[in-house]
Amino acid sequence: MRTYRSAPGRLDVKMGVYDMELVRNEGKSDEQVGVLPGTLNFAVNTRFTSLTSSVSTVSYDRRSGVASGTLVAEDPNTHEVKPLAGAGVALYPTAIEPSRLTTDGEGRFTGPFGFYGNEPKAALSARLVGDWGVSKEVVLQVRKQKAKLTVTSPGPVATGRYGAMLRASGTLTRTAEDGTEQPVSTTRVSVTRDGCVVVEDGGDCGNGHDNTRTDGSFDIGYGVAPGAKMTVQVSSPWFEPVAPYHFSVNATHLSAFSGLKGSVDKFQKVTFTGKLVVNAGTVPAGTSATIQFQYSADKGKTWQYAGKFMTTYGETFTHATRWPAGESTLWRLVHGGRSDVAPTESRPVSLGRRLTRITSDDVTPEGVRRGTSITAKGLLTQKIGTDWKPQAGQTVRIYFKPAAPGGAWKQVGTATTLANGTFSRKVTAQQDGTWQMRYVDAPATHYASNGREDYVDVL
Repeated sequence: MRTYRSAPGRLDVKMGVYDMELVRNEGKSDEQVGVLPGTLNFAVNTRFTSLTSSVSTVSYDRRSGVASGTLVAEDPNTHEVKPLAGAGVALYPTAIEPSRLTTDGEGRFTGPFGFYGNEPKAALSARLVGDWGVSKEVVLQVRKQKAKLTVTSPGPVATGRYGAMLRASGTLTRTAEDGTEQPVSTTRVSVTRDGCVVVEDGGDCGNGHDNTRTDGSFDIGYGVAPGAKMTVQVSSPWFEPVAPYHFSVNATHLSAFSGLKGSVDKFQKVTFTGKLVVNAGTVPAGTSATIQFQYSADKGKTWQYAGKFMTTYGETFTHATRWPAGESTLWRLVHGGRSDVAPTESRPVSLGRRLTRITSDDVTPEGVRRGTSITAKGLLTQKIGTDWKPQAGQTVRIYFKPAAPGGAWKQVGTATTLANGTFSRKVTAQQDGTWQMRYVDAPATHYASNGREDYVDVL
C-alpha cells in the first residue's frame, strides 16, 4: 500500500459521488496517472447531536423505553448546519418494533426500543440508515436480578466412553421483581473444561453453548475426556453472579502401556518391549494402533519425533527405532489414540550412555613392502559433560579389508589404551587394503565408536 501527500484541495462542484484519478508529479516529464484509485462521496456531513432514553435503568422485567434524538447535516462548502429531515434512523436493540424511524422537519426522531435480555451490555444506539458509520450510543444502567442455575444431569460424576458426547441439562430461573421465580430464556449457558468451551462438534475452545429456551431449560453436549473437570456456568450482565455447577468425568476405554521396558545398546539402537492395552473397556480383537518413538535432549522439556510402528492392542511388541540415540537421555512411547480410545504416553525412560570417539587414528608408514611392520595408532576419548577426556584401559580392535575383489573385514589385532587414551600396535603389512580401529568392547555405560578407514599401499 502506498501513501501520497498533496496540498489541501477544494471542490468547486456539486455534491455527489465522483470517480477519482490520482495524478503524481503533474506537469513533469515523469507524470503518472492512476485510473480509478477510488471514489469520493462529496456530501453533507451527517451527525447525531443527541440521543436520550426515557429510562436510565433497565432490568430483565423492564427492558423497554422510548428513545429520542436529533440528526443534523453540515454543508461541506458553507459549513452551515441544518436539521436533516426525512432521514431513516435505526434503533438498536430491536426487541420492539418498529426499529426504523424517520426524522421530522426539525431532524428529530422518537420511537420505542427494547432489549432481549441477553445483550453483553445495555447499550442503546441510533444509526443512520444507509451509512452505519453515523451513529450514537447511550449505555443504560442494569438493575440486576438474582438467578439460579439448576443442573439435573449429570450428577457430580459422569461416566462415558472416551470421545463420546454426553449431555448437560437443566434450567435457569430468576427472581422477578414481584418475588416469583420465573424462567430465563435466550441466555447463554456454557460447559467448560479446563477453561475452554466444549462445543458439540468436538472442538475444545470454540463458542460452545446453548441458549435457554422459553421455559428456561438447556441441553449442552460435551466430549468425554479422561479426568476432565467440567463446569456449567452462566455469565450475563442482566443478573447477579450465578453460582456455577462443577462435575468431573470418568472416561472408559483408556489406553496404557503395560510391562514396558526400554533399552539402548552400545551401537545406539533404542528398543522398547511391552504391550498397549485398553483399560476400563475393550476393542475388537486384532485392532491395530500406531505408536511413536520420542526423545528429549533437554530433560523432558521438549520432545522430538523419532519414528513410529504399528502394533495390536493387547499383544506384546518389540520394536527399535532407526534414529540413533546420540546424546538424548530420555525416551518414551506415545499412543495418539483413536476416536473411541484415549491417547496415552509412557513414562520417560533414561537410556543415555556416554559417547566415545576414536581420533588421531592412523596406520604408518604407508607405501611399505610386503612383510614390513607398520603401526596402527590413535586416541580414544569419552564425553564427560561438554569435554572430551581420555578413556584408559580399553580394548581397541584393529581391522583390515584386502583391496582384492571379495575382500572382507577381518580382525588382525588389538591394542589397549593408556592413561592418556592413546593406543598403538605393530602389525604386518601383507597386501593393499583398508585399515580401521574399532572400539566395540564398550561397557554398559558407554557407546561403541569406529575410527576412520585408512587405505595403505603395499609395494
